Amino acid sequence: SVSLSIGEAMRPGLIDVAAFSPFPTPLAGAVAGVEPLVVAKGAAYSSVFVCRTDRGIDSLDDLRGRRIAFVDAGSTSGNYIPKLLLKRAGIDPGADIEGSYAGGHDTAELAVKQGSVDCAADARSSYQTMVDKGVIDGAAQTIVAETGPIPVSLVVIARKDLDPAISQGIVDAFVNGDNAAALGVVGATSFEKAQDSDFTIFRDAASELGVDLEELSRK
Repeated sequence: SVSLSIGEAMRPGLIDVAAFSPFPTPLAGAVAGVEPLVVAKGAAYSSVFVCRTDRGIDSLDDLRGRRIAFVDAGSTSGNYIPKLLLKRAGIDPGADIEGSYAGGHDTAELAVKQGSVDCAADARSSYQTMVDKGVIDGAAQTIVAETGPIPVSLVVIARKDLDPAISQGIVDAFVNGDNAAALGVVGATSFEKAQDSDFTIFRDAASELGVDLEELSRK
């Protein structure tokens, strides 16, 4: 996935700093010695299942046996969190649906539009943006299930051996600077210095989904 590729690129020092999806951040730390510096909070950030309205899908339970496009293997809102919603509803993401990766939020939605899948797992904001722009028809593909709010929408990460003064400067720039424009781009209300506790929910979700972060880090 794109997220994990960024983490891998930091291992040999090809990238110093990157914006990252929150769920795989603990994995990136294990794989590439990545340190989370800043988290974006307060965004109206949730995962949704968007389905064609001509397929008779009205609830989460109707997703059994359906073709579902997820975003990519490293996506928080387009893979891990929607799969957690399925699992908590008693639907096995590996056996009870036909899942595939579209490669992007927009391509997942377009796969629904084109009819190659029944539903897409996506961020609500991505779906709404495409509806607002007229790229997809909200009457033809609509939300049938939604998760609760996801507390962290974006993480700024750096390789651990980056000059500490630079890392602190990045934190200060995000946390103490005038970042109204940047917050608007990510739809968040604040940037905060990253704490280990910010990622507890994602570690717990990984455990519930059977994603072994330590095992993956050795592959």
